[in-house]
Amino acid sequence: MEPDRRELIEKLEAHYRGSGWSFKRASDGTLYANGPGGVTWIGAAIVPADLDDETTAERLRRMAEQRMDAGGELCPLELLPSPDCEQELRDLLGRIGIAGRSNVDVYSLAS
Repeated sequence: MEPDRRELIEKLEAHYRGSGWSFKRASDGTLYANGPGGVTWIGAAIVPADLDDETTAERLRRMAEQRMDAGGELCPLELLPSPDCEQELRDLLGRIGIAGRSNVDVYSLAS
C-alpha cells in the first residue's frame, strides 16, 4: 500500500477509534465502522492514482448505494482525499451524480 494511502487510512481509523467505534478494513483499504444506532459508516482514502483508474467511478457509485443491514438506509460514505486530488475527486463525484447526496461527504486534511 502506498504511503499516502496508508497515512489517509490511518487518519480515518483514528477518527473512528476516537469516536469509540469498532471498524474493519476491507482488502482494498475501505473501512467499515459500526457507529451508534447500528449505522454502518464507510470510509475510503482517495489518492491521485485512484482518479486515473477507470474503475474508481463505479466503486464510488457502488459504495454510495450501499445500504445498512437493519433498516435499509444508505450508509454514510466518508471520503478522505490526499490534498493534491481533492478538487478532482469532487469533480468526479459531480460527473457521476453523487456529489449532492446527503450520505456522501468529502473531507479535507486542512479542516
